[in-house]
Amino acid sequence: MAGGTDDARGVHLAFGADPATSMVVSWLTSTAVTAPAVRVRCGGGGDGGSHPGRPVAAATRSYRDAATGEYVVVHHASLRGLRPDTLYAFTIEHDGVPQEADGSFRTAPDARAPFAFTFVGDLGTDRPYDPFGSAASALTVAAIERQAPLLALAGGDLSYANQRDDPVRAWADWFDMTSASARYRPWMPCVGNHEVEAGNGALGLAAYQAYFELPPGDTDGHLAGLWYAITVGGVRFVVLTAEDVSYQHASPVYLRGFSAGRQTAWLARTLADARADPAVDWIVVVMHQTAMSTSAAHHGADLGIRKSWLPLFDRYGVDLVLHGHEHHYERSRPVHGTEAGSPLLTPRPVAGAARGSAPGAGDLVDATLGRVHLLVGTGGSSSPSAGALLDPPAGRVIVGLHDHEPGRRRRRARREREDAAWLATRAPDHPYAYAAVEVDPGEPGGPTSLRIAVYDSGSPHLAGEPFDRVTLMRPRGDAATPG
Repeated sequence: MAGGTDDARGVHLAFGADPATSMVVSWLTSTAVTAPAVRVRCGGGGDGGSHPGRPVAAATRSYRDAATGEYVVVHHASLRGLRPDTLYAFTIEHDGVPQEADGSFRTAPDARAPFAFTFVGDLGTDRPYDPFGSAASALTVAAIERQAPLLALAGGDLSYANQRDDPVRAWADWFDMTSASARYRPWMPCVGNHEVEAGNGALGLAAYQAYFELPPGDTDGHLAGLWYAITVGGVRFVVLTAEDVSYQHASPVYLRGFSAGRQTAWLARTLADARADPAVDWIVVVMHQTAMSTSAAHHGADLGIRKSWLPLFDRYGVDLVLHGHEHHYERSRPVHGTEAGSPLLTPRPVAGAARGSAPGAGDLVDATLGRVHLLVGTGGSSSPSAGALLDPPAGRVIVGLHDHEPGRRRRRARREREDAAWLATRAPDHPYAYAAVEVDPGEPGGPTSLRIAVYDSGSPHLAGEPFDRVTLMRPRGDAATPG
């Protein structure tokens, strides 16, 4: 691995299956090491749950990179039996020797409580030799860390490894860059098309699966970690790999249908269970590819997502969907169902779901009537699409693929246009940005809200005030039986 040392690097955190009581500490080394472990202690005093200063052994994963032949080593220490809503500090050890790699984290609350999370996709790195990232990549990470969210959601196209001659270095650089935040709070990722690396496993995802230890999503073996769900407070986060249903051929391995319907069946069960759970107020879905876009020259929306997953989002009342893939920011109006007779299954904006605006809250949305989609593929890519949007606004939708053409590795997408009545706003003047969300659980039996603010991250002088705000509102899940 790039770096030539056995020292721990690229430290990153992820929630375990129960975010209130578990956390995974992960790190990279250039070679195998003896007895990798994490020593954890309660940051605010006390016994720290079931790991009061004792080392917790890490499991080691490895793979040989197909592009470079390099042997990659990653360690994951799964901490369980932690106390909810508690600050912990940790140190990484190799053979009992502390490394210059430490961090801290807070576990999630075990019931409704205020907390914050962030979302951004398409980061890349800030390294001068990385043609796919930019200086904004590191600025975005720093801006997220200043927000100090409980968790950060990373919407795919993380390091652009499959675009690089040395994908191992790309991953190492990305973890070194994001570790400035990811060693202090969990960064929960999803798969993007640039995580798919030909030759690294049957699906091209062996690297992604080695670098991240993620909650189980009814998956194992070659599907492990490709979709999952966690509950934090009153929010159910559902993380998907949209390559499974997308028409677009955007990665070296064409993955449409790779789960043979298993992911979609799991999604239906997960959404049904979440909406039936009185302890869950909000359902937030994360995926890379997008269902709506006004980009003039980038990818466009994907009809495959609209066909396979949007009906489930309608049926089970998903509140917020977070996308990357397109390198600009836009927000939808609240949508539910499709425009009558639309062959493109154009999402239908819901009359009456937008309830005006309020100072400091932005647009107000009744989430019981329709969900909002945010497109935030603005983490730092060197090819922002903010300056290439259809004007007047219109949508471009991938509806299938052209036949194979000699000399081309991938099949080109077929696209059609649609009216963009679903569009609420977009930000051509902010090519780099991230979204921050504050969860207000409200009082028993009353309303709850998600307050979303979107900040510029590429221009430090613009970072103070959000350029877009929207607040989603709905009754708490216990509203029928107030306590």
